[in-house]
Amino acid sequence: MPVARPSTTRPPAPRRAGPPARRDLYVDLVRAVAIVAVAVGHWLVVVPGYRAGRFDGVNALGTVPIMRDLTWLFQVMPLFFVVGGYANAVSWRSARRRDEPYATWVRTRLVRLVRPTAVLVVVWGALAVGLRAAGVDPDLVHTLAWLVVVPVWFLAVYVVVVALAPAMLAAHVRWGFRVLVVLTVAATVVDGARIGLRVDGVAYANFFFVFLFAQQLGFAWLDGRLDRARWQPWCLFVGGVASLWVLTHVGPYPVSLVGVPGEAVANNAPPTITLVALGVAQAGLALLVRAPATRWLRRRRVQLAVLLVNARAMTILLWHFTALVLVALVVLPTGIVPDPPSGSGAWWLVRLAAVALDAVVLVALVSVVGRVERPRSGPAAPADTRRVTCAPGRVVVATALLAASFSVITVGGLSAPDGPLGLPVVGLGLFGAGAALLRPRAARGAGGRVARRPSVVEGEDLLEELGLLDVVHPLGAGGGAA
Repeated sequence: MPVARPSTTRPPAPRRAGPPARRDLYVDLVRAVAIVAVAVGHWLVVVPGYRAGRFDGVNALGTVPIMRDLTWLFQVMPLFFVVGGYANAVSWRSARRRDEPYATWVRTRLVRLVRPTAVLVVVWGALAVGLRAAGVDPDLVHTLAWLVVVPVWFLAVYVVVVALAPAMLAAHVRWGFRVLVVLTVAATVVDGARIGLRVDGVAYANFFFVFLFAQQLGFAWLDGRLDRARWQPWCLFVGGVASLWVLTHVGPYPVSLVGVPGEAVANNAPPTITLVALGVAQAGLALLVRAPATRWLRRRRVQLAVLLVNARAMTILLWHFTALVLVALVVLPTGIVPDPPSGSGAWWLVRLAAVALDAVVLVALVSVVGRVERPRSGPAAPADTRRVTCAPGRVVVATALLAASFSVITVGGLSAPDGPLGLPVVGLGLFGAGAALLRPRAARGAGGRVARRPSVVEGEDLLEELGLLDVVHPLGAGGGAA
């Protein structure tokens, strides 16, 4: 019996880490900047306190007027949806080239949102139960379990916007900028009913009209319709800022783009057309600084930082309030934090120090829980990295249930005085039902093996591991993360 000789063939050289060819890292950079802006903005505005043995807090928008002007820099939700529109369009077009059905595409994207959110819900739900059982003040537990899930409101809107992305992209291809006009008119009508006629309920429609508008801007950015001429980005930026100034200084809208305690109208909850103007300005600014930012992105360390932030974008978004809470619970009772007058120079120094400490804690949290966001690909990869089938009706119902669950959890938090074990049964039940409907059925290929999605871009394994398949250059292909 012949003995096989050991192979003398050299093993392939290990692939270098880093972004593959044809990748548009600038889109990643914009999203990374937006993620950081959200966290820093919240850490500056939310000022926890500890007096007479009890925790409390102050919204700096109500005590430091300049903070209201700074919301023009830190309110980046429109930009999030602009970049999301870019990503959704790339991902959906890639799915179409692979003949991937709509339901499978939506399911993949929802799973990548649900997985990291489930970790937050489970961890803080268990902590709330444990703290109440240990005799901690139920009011404090309720406050903590509500504060840490404030960022979840974003998902209540985003899951619906994602589910509508293919239809809205088709409308963009057929009607172009007319879709933006229709959405702007719809949002303006809603604002008129809300502010002029004082019909409050209708205002929630603008969660979709305003952020669908931002998504359409992302489609236009991807197709090159926003910067065909050099003057276009300038018109977007100057026109958006000018419109925003008129709306807030001449019109009936407050200057702050985030709700201020005591003001009758909050520009973000629900959103008003000020965020339409802001989205236009942010898209224009992003295009204006693209050239110098792209040159900056040639540096290897900058590329790595951008990739790392995007790889854990959802974890950063979901856990940055937890970092703030942990710092407050540990540091404030020591009495070492001074309490200078609001808005003073010393106050700003304390806030900046708090931001730095919150950032350190968030990095530690992300290093622990962030691994759940994007499991490593490979032979034992989870089902959602494989080609799966899912009934369209299940996906639609799952989207509705998840949106409802995120809304309920955002409003009520993860602690309910009248629920079993102090847990919010409705919110958790909706979340569990929506997640259960996303359980896949693997599509079988030849020989009964699960058919894996083919690799279509050099370096796609790296992108899959980092969860960045949806922001590759239009000439490439992409898959899935929000």
